[in-house]
Amino acid sequence: MNKKVYIVLLNYNNSEDSIECLESILKLHYTNYQIIIIDNSETLQYFGELQLWAEGQSSSFLNIDEKDFLLESKKEKILFVKAKENKGFAAGNNLALKYILNQKERDSYIWLLNNDTVLEKNSLTDIISEIDKQHISNSKVIYGTALLEYDNPEKVQSLGGLYHSKTGLTSHLGEGISINEAILNFDTIVDKANYPIGASMIIKYHDLESIGLLSEDYFLFYEELDWVFRAKQKGGSLKILPVFGIYHKQGNSTKSKINEQKSKFIDLVTMNSRITFAKKYNRKNLGFIYLSILTLTIGNRIWQRNFKVIPKILKMVFSKAKN
Repeated sequence: MNKKVYIVLLNYNNSEDSIECLESILKLHYTNYQIIIIDNSETLQYFGELQLWAEGQSSSFLNIDEKDFLLESKKEKILFVKAKENKGFAAGNNLALKYILNQKERDSYIWLLNNDTVLEKNSLTDIISEIDKQHISNSKVIYGTALLEYDNPEKVQSLGGLYHSKTGLTSHLGEGISINEAILNFDTIVDKANYPIGASMIIKYHDLESIGLLSEDYFLFYEELDWVFRAKQKGGSLKILPVFGIYHKQGNSTKSKINEQKSKFIDLVTMNSRITFAKKYNRKNLGFIYLSILTLTIGNRIWQRNFKVIPKILKMVFSKAKN
């Protein structure tokens, strides 16, 4: 039960959420962990704010540049790593995953965690306990957990993700139901899951070796779905754990909530990833997905009076269709 856990966070143009998350991690009952926080921010401001916070803590920490990060093992409890540039969710996490693979701690676990989450003190203990009692015949398992609404902690945000193959869209299972309802119907709900929500994913070291890193074909979104598909191609599987101690401020880590509309950037990145995934794993429905974007998606943006993004959507769709 005392396996080492690497907890990986990405930070982007924010320190407040990361600090709240870090403070909840430091209160965990399970203490055999090392935190790796990759800072993808555009300036040094937030990296400096994280360092200032760490100086007031009792835990050891180290600030290091990306170029020096992979050179040797680091023993400090918290590693703050300044990425050279922001290459997206997968690339940022992969920087930490490469370091972890270099450590050769084959019994260790890795927890990829959004920086806009807050944890109950027993959440990591529960995760390790649930994984240890799973009777899964094969290896290559990617785990997810339940996510609860940060602003409404009695409500479920997600019990996993569902991929709609005809449109290429995704949705959250169990969204909005109570914790009691989620517990009562947990197995029935999560049996439909196609992927874990990227805000809380766990993988064993040896399964990471077998499945490989996150695909950097995506800047943001659909990476976790791609990861699970690759695991299943190698005989692996997905398992959502009945752990209800992770609260998520959905949208904060990507700054995607702007006047109740998605930012143009997030809008385009989502659609780009949607098409990229379909071209890799769902080509038989690619035509339907293009049609869905050109009709339903653009129609929705017109209804939202979000006209400026439409030419960019059209340009992106026709560019992807040519390749």
